[in-house]
Amino acid sequence: MSAVVFDLAIIGAGASGLQLLYEMIQADSSREKKILLLDSGDRSQKSWCFWEDEKRACFPFLVEKSWKTMTYRTSHGETLHTTIHPLEYNYISSDRFFTYFFEEFIPANPNITLVTNWAQEIKEGAEVQTISCRDGSTFFSKRVADSRPIKSEDPALIYQHFSGKFIEFDEPILDDSAMTLMDFSLPVSTEEMSVFHYILPFSRTKALIETTVFTKLDYDKQAYERIWKQYVDKHFRSKKFKIISDEMGTIPMGVHAQKKEGSIFTIGAAGGNMKASTGYAFTRMQEDAKLRAQNRLKVTPSRFRFYDKMLLKIMNNDMAKIPQVMDRLFSRVPTHRILRFLDDKSSLREDILLLSKLDVPLFITHLLK
Repeated sequence: MSAVVFDLAIIGAGASGLQLLYEMIQADSSREKKILLLDSGDRSQKSWCFWEDEKRACFPFLVEKSWKTMTYRTSHGETLHTTIHPLEYNYISSDRFFTYFFEEFIPANPNITLVTNWAQEIKEGAEVQTISCRDGSTFFSKRVADSRPIKSEDPALIYQHFSGKFIEFDEPILDDSAMTLMDFSLPVSTEEMSVFHYILPFSRTKALIETTVFTKLDYDKQAYERIWKQYVDKHFRSKKFKIISDEMGTIPMGVHAQKKEGSIFTIGAAGGNMKASTGYAFTRMQEDAKLRAQNRLKVTPSRFRFYDKMLLKIMNNDMAKIPQVMDRLFSRVPTHRILRFLDDKSSLREDILLLSKLDVPLFITHLLK
């Protein structure tokens, strides 16, 4: 009996792998293509957030909470509120995302074969690619989408570390109509790390409060726990709450993905679908998945890659100045324009206007370097 040859094998059942699976199934009305999904089994808790036009939200049936108002708090403690119309900021929990795919979507499509295993090696062939797994099993596919993360040995690599807690207050003290994108009011940033806090209020009593750190240093759980407590003590002093669950993670920042195309192609962060200077990736992964399902590829103007490099350069050499850079940006530029810029969707004219509001000498110094 000859071995099964799949039309497509997707390595990794995270956000990028499952989004590609979804779009490939939507594009194949006949459901004749055989798709293999290799799942490592990782179900660690994650929060997937993104901003998008309120009329065409990504996976709207999975979005658990949306905000049309955004808050930024400066390093001097000034609070800036702004609407982001026509955009909205959306939250999808990994629990809801995984439950939908593994309990509804995959069982409803018999042309999907789900295998829990680790892919170790992919051998490229003229027509068929061979995938060797950790347990010794082998699979064959015409095409392979590989989401496995790329390891970088770059000593200048910046990491974005997260240490958050889902909490519930005893009293309804939160404004759940606005999320806080960045709060630099706690003065703990140093030359080695830039720290801000991020708040998603799901109701008047429940929220995710997250300590976010840009640094070249390794993850320091105890230090981040102390910073989180300092922040909560400062802004919610004497308020009683209980911790529901924890969330932690790391995103490597930087333009280091070695994107690969062909019969074996990379997706997710490995495929360059993560904003190098912010770590946002969910809608980029969806756009990439939609285009691939149509046999098309995304093309992003090279100037956005240059902007990312510039900001990362400042992080590498002047980390302590990041709060000042962000303060200046959010206090001088409308938030919806900043979001368009961060989404690589602004025009060159809009870019020039935005960049002119920043600390031009600082950027020129790093440009010359």
